[in-house]
Amino acid sequence: MKQKQYGFILFLWIFLLFLPGAGDAALFEQLAIETRSASLGNAVTADPQGPMAAVHYNPAALDRVRGIEATAGLFYIPVLNVKGKFTQAIDPATGDYWAPFGGWFNNGRDPEDGHESSTSGSAELPFLGAPPIGLAAPNLAIAYHKANSPFAFGVGVYAPFGAGMVHDDDNDPYRFLGKRMSILRLVTAPTISYRVAKSLSVGASFGLGMSYMGFDTKMRAPNDLVALTGALGEATVGLEIPILSELTLPPPWFGGGLNPYEEMGGVKFFAEDNLNTSYNIGFLWEPYEWVSFGGVYQSECKADMKGEYTFSYSDRMRRTINWLGSSPTTIIIAAMLDLPTYAPAEVKGNMSIEVIYPARAQFGIKLKPHPRIKLLADAHWAQWSAWKAMEIGFDRDNELLRLAKLMGYQGGDRKLIMENHFSDTWHFSYGLELQPLDFLTIRLGYEDRPTSVSPNYFGPVPLGDMKLYSAGIGLAMKHPDRNFHGLMGLAHQILQADRIDLGFTYMTSKVKVGYNQSKLFNSVNFTDVIYNPFAGLEYESETTAYIIAFNMTWFF
Repeated sequence: MKQKQYGFILFLWIFLLFLPGAGDAALFEQLAIETRSASLGNAVTADPQGPMAAVHYNPAALDRVRGIEATAGLFYIPVLNVKGKFTQAIDPATGDYWAPFGGWFNNGRDPEDGHESSTSGSAELPFLGAPPIGLAAPNLAIAYHKANSPFAFGVGVYAPFGAGMVHDDDNDPYRFLGKRMSILRLVTAPTISYRVAKSLSVGASFGLGMSYMGFDTKMRAPNDLVALTGALGEATVGLEIPILSELTLPPPWFGGGLNPYEEMGGVKFFAEDNLNTSYNIGFLWEPYEWVSFGGVYQSECKADMKGEYTFSYSDRMRRTINWLGSSPTTIIIAAMLDLPTYAPAEVKGNMSIEVIYPARAQFGIKLKPHPRIKLLADAHWAQWSAWKAMEIGFDRDNELLRLAKLMGYQGGDRKLIMENHFSDTWHFSYGLELQPLDFLTIRLGYEDRPTSVSPNYFGPVPLGDMKLYSAGIGLAMKHPDRNFHGLMGLAHQILQADRIDLGFTYMTSKVKVGYNQSKLFNSVNFTDVIYNPFAGLEYESETTAYIIAFNMTWFF
């Protein structure tokens, strides 16, 4: 027995060290956890199978394990595309296209009008950056249940939360709200279950997690007050009054000012938290062979991430800020308003951000009207409202934030605050499992997920309601002889799985953002300066994802 246990420990390390792409991001919330579960629309709380499904969906299900059971799986997302189009909107107050400062710049037409945006999946990891393979999510679990013991034990390694996307085209409009972005939580979760009665078991798993977040964006500000600086700058070119100008307002004013359609600069950061915790607790009640009930509560997790940031400023932005320190009068005005008077080309420093992964609850029922037919349904709840705002703290005063105070920003000079206004979500999912042959199982699933994003705060998370259609098959293989000796014997055993599961999920989501709808995307209110890079534009998008899953299970 000890030889078998040591062999599985060795297998764990081999898997984590040598599997291509190990540790890459999963896709959104609970979408790439375990192959069978994904094939059934994640409606498995009342009927989890295997240690990986137990660790995440319902720890009480470890009681179903017999002896030693191990599972290893991989989710691969070959396609994740958010395809959108930007259109300049008509201002209902004027009947004409809305443009900052009455259309002073570019004849009142936004250069991004009519342009399309396209996204591909991506992830960012420490030291590795963005792996070339795109989005892949491995998982691994092992469990042990001694015969006749009320206790069962296991551990799983997986990614319960994650998302990542990149806009490869340098002219993609979405470069102004995130050219590259990713967020990921990896978890190692020891798990235990206890059989309370013949038909009732309870369990808990304890997640020891690592979290990573990367972000890289360009910036622009199609804002009336921003455009005003550019208009005054153009109007005062050559307005030179000897001596008086140098003492008051040197021409051109604001150093030429800002063009609301041009890049003001960019910001990028990578932050991490290498230890955060969470827990799952669940129950499984099987009063009869044809029906079972299950439930799980997954706790909230707070990740206090720290990292490094880089702010870069365009030449035009630097001239505007430096102009505030160009004369005695501008210096006095800047001091009175606490405005910056100098901007370097680039600023680097340390930053922090708190990310809240929401608490979840899931309750399900399994009906088995025939020995070869299972009907499954789950109710899901997620408390996304707990993450009230995205707050990024910097280690020094930020030039852009100091300027933003003129337009009503109240977050301070060292903190970038973007309100999330996420909503809690409720939804249902459904699964059907058929076993036409002893060795073959066919699975179908459907899940209709409402978005947690409020229409008035659409932007940093560009997702609407999601519909997921899934299918899969399970193959029971001929049970091999599990006696082996040495590393080569273990490698030979790994190639002989007792069960193989395959799954496919198609996800689609559509979004439409109307004129002046979102305070974090396209508001035309000049006080909504943090952050509206698409003021005056309307946006339509469709998100498509294909997810392929593969899993192998071994019984010892």
